[in-house]
Amino acid sequence: MGTNLYFLPGMSDQDQDAYIKDLVDYGIKVVRVWVNGQAGNGHCEKGSKLSVQLPQLETTLGKFNDQTLDAVDKVVNKLSQKGIKAIISPHDANSLLGDYRKDVYSDKWGKTKFYQSQDAFDAYDKRMDHILQYKGAHSGKVWKDWSDAIMAFDIQNEPMSADTSVCKNNDSKGWMCGRAKHMRQTLGDSAIKIATGGIGGDISHDCTFMKAATGCEAVDLMAVHRYGGSESSNQGQWSSGAKSWVSQAGGKLVFVEEWGANTGSSDPKSELPAQAGDLNKAGMPNLYWQFLPKQSDGCSYDPKSDSGDKFGIYVEGSTDIGAVAKGASSADAIQDWSKIMG
Repeated sequence: MGTNLYFLPGMSDQDQDAYIKDLVDYGIKVVRVWVNGQAGNGHCEKGSKLSVQLPQLETTLGKFNDQTLDAVDKVVNKLSQKGIKAIISPHDANSLLGDYRKDVYSDKWGKTKFYQSQDAFDAYDKRMDHILQYKGAHSGKVWKDWSDAIMAFDIQNEPMSADTSVCKNNDSKGWMCGRAKHMRQTLGDSAIKIATGGIGGDISHDCTFMKAATGCEAVDLMAVHRYGGSESSNQGQWSSGAKSWVSQAGGKLVFVEEWGANTGSSDPKSELPAQAGDLNKAGMPNLYWQFLPKQSDGCSYDPKSDSGDKFGIYVEGSTDIGAVAKGASSADAIQDWSKIMG
């Protein structure tokens, strides 16, 4: 079992270390992190005070702010030293929506042309080359060769979610497979895998198993993003779908990269183990959204009151995350992950 935490690089060393210790104690195996900007300056993010300010990797197209990669490298190195692997998401498709998250790709191409224009493809390939070939300021490792620490790179976080008409049209311009092939060419014979990142966002958008991805040799892992209702109102919601997902995946490994228990409508003390138990029954590896660091002083935040994200669960709280993680470790997987996780 794993967790997502998109703001981990923005936390202080002390807070990172405390959080990672909690994850180790729980038995968490994988953490998914983002190559993104961080507000820093004491900004409160989901209950955590961020002390490290980081720019977007590209504030000018094609020019890279490596301090952002340095910060990601620091946390991946810390995780690796504790036996936890990382999934790195190199760009967030939500940046294409044109809202407060917008970036240079949004400014130049917007949410649709980004997936249709060759000059956008070339710019993104350049970004991916820079990320994959980056040599860590803290680890000293070239990322593309660091399979002991990095399990996979997403092609993007939730590609085409900003305009699902692109994936519903089976990616007519070949963005997904083209980017995956370019990544594999750069990765060479590295054991690091290429994951889809949750095509179209939530699985309800009917893009997750787009044939342009399942039929692409360069794609290794099909990532499911799914936020369903409570287990009591939808019993077997994970175990009833797992075999179908595997059958749609074209022989690729399937995992749930994002899921969450709605703390606004259910008590996470019971809902987390209920859904996790069904995931274990399904034999589906998964990463939670999100196990949050212990709340910082002066950063009041209650996930159940968050209008856009009610899924956060604090570590060191009343929900037994450790029991859930240990249950996942003892479950039999529906597919063979031994070459990836050991």
